[in-house]
Amino acid sequence: MSAATKDGFAAQHRNVLIISAVGHILLLLALGSNLLKVPHQPMTLLAIEAVLVDQNTIKRSNEADQRKTEQAAQRKRDEAARQQQQEQERQATEQRRQQQAKADAEKRRVDQQRKDSAAQAAADRQRKQADAERKLQEQQKAEARARAEKERVAAAARARAEAEARNQARRQAELMASMEAEEGLLAARESGELSRYLALIQQKVERNWVPPASVQEGLECEVAVQQLPNGDVVDARTISCNGDAAVQRSVENAVRRSSPLPLPDNRALFERNLRFIFKPQQ
Repeated sequence: MSAATKDGFAAQHRNVLIISAVGHILLLLALGSNLLKVPHQPMTLLAIEAVLVDQNTIKRSNEADQRKTEQAAQRKRDEAARQQQQEQERQATEQRRQQQAKADAEKRRVDQQRKDSAAQAAADRQRKQADAERKLQEQQKAEARARAEKERVAAAARARAEAEARNQARRQAELMASMEAEEGLLAARESGELSRYLALIQQKVERNWVPPASVQEGLECEVAVQQLPNGDVVDARTISCNGDAAVQRSVENAVRRSSPLPLPDNRALFERNLRFIFKPQQ
């Protein structure tokens, strides 16, 4: 049963007692008026005793009501104290929960900050290591390029020096050969070997010459001949000639038919580009 229900029941009981007491009082008043009219009877004592009994009952009822009221008030105070205690405990629990949550959040923040710091430090180390490796590679590449350039320059210098030495040797050899050839040629000319060599060519060409109908007496043509070392004729053409075009062609054809031309006994007299005077015997 709740405290409110108990309080209502006590109030109803108290009202019943009050109504009963009022009824008894009215009854006593009525009896008192009758006592004034009739002689004293033994019923008077009984009525007084009844009133006293009712007053004691009312007193006990009031005391019971008072105790119930005080008990109800005490229960209310106890309930309020209990609720207050529960509220205090709830607030304390909530405060502890908030403090724990705050502490947990702070711990997570510190842990995350420590992790972030460690990650940043690792990233910095990796970046520095990568920069160092990149710089080392660039330095090595630069040194390799410098060595390659130095070697290229040295090789080019050596090549130029070797080429210059070869050219110098070639020029020296050509000069010596030219001097020797010139000396041999002079000696051959002085000895009449050149005249005999050209006479052999003249004779062979004349044997292979087919004179055209337009040829005149006193024909004389200067012929340029390009020949190989074995005397094979590569080309022949007249440089100057007192004959017409048909005569010039006949002389050039005679030179080609005379291939290979006679070779000199003295190799100093041989020339790839040879000139001689074609002057046939009449």
